[in-house]
Amino acid sequence: MEYGSPDFFGFAYAEDQKRLVSLLRESKKKNSKRKLCLMTAPSFVVDFDFVDFVPKMKGLGFDKVTELTFGAKIVNQHYHKHIKEHFSDYAMNGRSIDKKFQNKFISSVCPATVELVKNRHPELVKYLMPFVSPMSAMAKIVKKNFPNHKIIFLAPCSAKKFEAARLLDGKNKRIIDVAITFAEMKQIVAKENPKAKNGSRKFDSFYNDYTKVYPLSGGLSSTLHCKGILHKNDVIVRDGCTELEKLFSKTPERVFYDVLFCKGGCVGGPGIASRAPLFIRKQRVFKYRNFAKKEKMDGKQGVDKYTKGLDFSREF
Repeated sequence: MEYGSPDFFGFAYAEDQKRLVSLLRESKKKNSKRKLCLMTAPSFVVDFDFVDFVPKMKGLGFDKVTELTFGAKIVNQHYHKHIKEHFSDYAMNGRSIDKKFQNKFISSVCPATVELVKNRHPELVKYLMPFVSPMSAMAKIVKKNFPNHKIIFLAPCSAKKFEAARLLDGKNKRIIDVAITFAEMKQIVAKENPKAKNGSRKFDSFYNDYTKVYPLSGGLSSTLHCKGILHKNDVIVRDGCTELEKLFSKTPERVFYDVLFCKGGCVGGPGIASRAPLFIRKQRVFKYRNFAKKEKMDGKQGVDKYTKGLDFSREF
């Protein structure tokens, strides 16, 4: 349902919206011990004003509001190490080919892309990067650091809902309690009409980082810092299901495949309410990144403190 359409405000909540609204209302009750953490994809700026986003969400009932850019940083670190160990050491130093050697690496940050590879190109599954997505990585980090909070993920696409449903802890319980799209959240905001909560406009994040461009096509490879490991011509960037189908059918001689299922990347996700052209959506992401560069994280530094003991590996 599009924002601004006749039915946008006069709708009945869908199941995920009902679950979230129920949790929000419970959290706002007097003496309630229910605490919620909203974890958003950085593409949220396509549909929401980043300046008043945090106060608005806290007014809605969230105790913590964070974004998954720190999770993206952690994924990048694992990608960097994995590629260096399995490709670049051989290529750069002339080591003998062994069982660890690979000549292709396909990014696995997008669940729809992963499913495309698994279902239509199973011969390429062995090249998928064996690590969780930034969403899953960040959810694990949030659960470790805010263990008593229920986690809500704000997503640009419904594919993230399926990924969230499969992300379980050691007790086989969901780590992300509810995943909801931007469009669904805009409907909730429109209907609940929350009052912005006074206080800091900063996220309750662990690291203010450059990975805010992650939702753009090519955002992953541009922040991977693989100079000296991969040459520019070793990387191929593609977005959109049609282009991915063409790419995987031919598999050109490239090393790293930075691929996203939606046209333009996550800023083109079907769960986004905005109908602005892709170039406008991209501009909003860059504007947000430039704004965020000026912010400080109140002395919070380092990553080991927040990720110690967590496993970010994944099997396909």
